[in-house]
Amino acid sequence: MTCRTLTLVSAMSVFLTAISANPSQAQQYVFRSVDVPGAAYTSAQCNNNLGQIVGFNPTAGFSSPNENFLLSLGVFEPVHGYPGGESTLLIAVNPSGGKMVGSWTDKTGSEHGFLLFKKKYTSFDYPGAVWTEAIDINDSGDIVGTYFDVTAAHGFKLQSGTFTNLDPPGAVGSFAETINNSGAVVGYYSLTDPLLNSGLQGYFLNEGSFTSVNYPGAAQTAASGLNSSGQIVGWYVDNSGIYHGFSDFSGTFATVDYPGAANSEAIEINDAGQILGDWYGPAPDFADQHGYLATPLPGTHDAERGNGFAQKGRVPLR
Repeated sequence: MTCRTLTLVSAMSVFLTAISANPSQAQQYVFRSVDVPGAAYTSAQCNNNLGQIVGFNPTAGFSSPNENFLLSLGVFEPVHGYPGGESTLLIAVNPSGGKMVGSWTDKTGSEHGFLLFKKKYTSFDYPGAVWTEAIDINDSGDIVGTYFDVTAAHGFKLQSGTFTNLDPPGAVGSFAETINNSGAVVGYYSLTDPLLNSGLQGYFLNEGSFTSVNYPGAAQTAASGLNSSGQIVGWYVDNSGIYHGFSDFSGTFATVDYPGAANSEAIEINDAGQILGDWYGPAPDFADQHGYLATPLPGTHDAERGNGFAQKGRVPLR
């Protein structure tokens, strides 16, 4: 196995301004770009409580097939794809490590979910789906993801071999993005677009109750990450069409953008408050893509600012 040394560039600390919060209480982060050496782009997908990061990058140009990586202790390690698959996307690693999920594509172009554990792949599909994509897994082995049923995308949970649909009330399409160790889920949905190209809204699902997660004033919002404290991260689109990352701590929102990026997304947050995401340069069609890790400055991360699953100030979805 060939291992590659981690490249971290542009380290800097910044203050985040939280909406409806005292600026002195705004979270401070150090941002670092995460780039696979020599890759045309890097997409960082998930970070866990061990500090491991998984994601993918192309083998050659921007549109070439992907390689997958596990970044651990500062070293990139390649993760070999699904045996016999045309392509594989590694999307998540569980909080304590050892289990990974994602999707693979067969020779007919159909997409399937997978679990990778002890170097063994297990493929699965939502019953009756055209394609299935696994997006996250918790330490109990519960998996969330998305399936397509010819007309729309839908979120799902796979627990102890049983699939459950996770569409919020009124949704015509949805994605389930993250499940934490308490079983709470975040994701996004649309009331008007079954293919989720427009009208996106975020949601938080806990103990069977869906509540809204929408960045104030945004044109669209997608909740994508959730830790054990109930702290949420995601991305939103402003009225100019620019993408931004955000955090939602107990209903207090803050923008989390990689400094100087043309567009930025927050994707996942671990229990130490480290936010993983992607940032994009000025290239068209988001071709200049990089991962990033935003680490709270010592003494500035307060887990008690998490949502605590009380859904304070949230709007129930009916």
